[in-house]
Amino acid sequence: MHILFNFLLNQYLFLALARQESTALRDGLKILPDIPDICQWLNFVRHHDELTLDRITSSEREEIFAAFAPDETMQIFGRGIRRRLPPMMGGDRGRIELVYSLLFTLPGTPMLRYGEEIGMGDDLSLEGRGSVRTVMQWSDAANGGFSTAATDALARPAITHGEYGYKQVNVAAAQRDPGSLINWMERAIRICKQCPELGMGKWHILETDSPSVLAHCCDWQGRTVIAVHNLADKPCTATIKSNEYSNLFDLFGDRLYESIDADSPSIPLESYGYRWFRVNRILG
Repeated sequence: MHILFNFLLNQYLFLALARQESTALRDGLKILPDIPDICQWLNFVRHHDELTLDRITSSEREEIFAAFAPDETMQIFGRGIRRRLPPMMGGDRGRIELVYSLLFTLPGTPMLRYGEEIGMGDDLSLEGRGSVRTVMQWSDAANGGFSTAATDALARPAITHGEYGYKQVNVAAAQRDPGSLINWMERAIRICKQCPELGMGKWHILETDSPSVLAHCCDWQGRTVIAVHNLADKPCTATIKSNEYSNLFDLFGDRLYESIDADSPSIPLESYGYRWFRVNRILG
């Protein structure tokens, strides 16, 4: 047993997103138990069951419900949310990207569930956990291109109506759109695979002067990658309170790349902004 779902961090992630402050996420990282060197946490945004909130207090759970599942039909078992991420985020593409940027950079191994790469939604008319178990939407053909069987013969239905119906959200259409979520995902995964520091390295949180910002670095075999995320709906500038990382090369983010070369670097971030940097070590 070398990899386990990181349910604890997932709940603190959504608490931080609800509050638009990084403290809860920082706390969630700090309380994770130590694990063997050959093991890793499996980080996720959503999976095939509900978004369970059983490891936090009832008042914290209510904060998340108020932000992302205010209607009781969106909740389940009194402790969870039966929605996919895009509807929870109100379809805000910037905020959706922020969440997945966090997924790819948090310590551990990221997991993507089918449909996340195209921004699939949920069907709250279905009972229980079935709301997030609709079939994959491959195209705008019948049943979302998932099956040629009669619609009423499907083990799970396709989403047919609304902004998340398979006519609007499907792989075939997304792959033809350069600005689609699936193409953003492919770039993020490609950069992530070029940065073994993120999954393999030792990590620690970096202090900044902005409460909405989570900044952390990962060190591996003499190399360092830094990830900076603004959880708030307002732009900010995050100043890293360290002069160890004064030469930063921009790898990936929600803005044009730019290198930063300054002591205690100040990093501009848009609302829900995110940026990944490699630290350029200057050998003297």
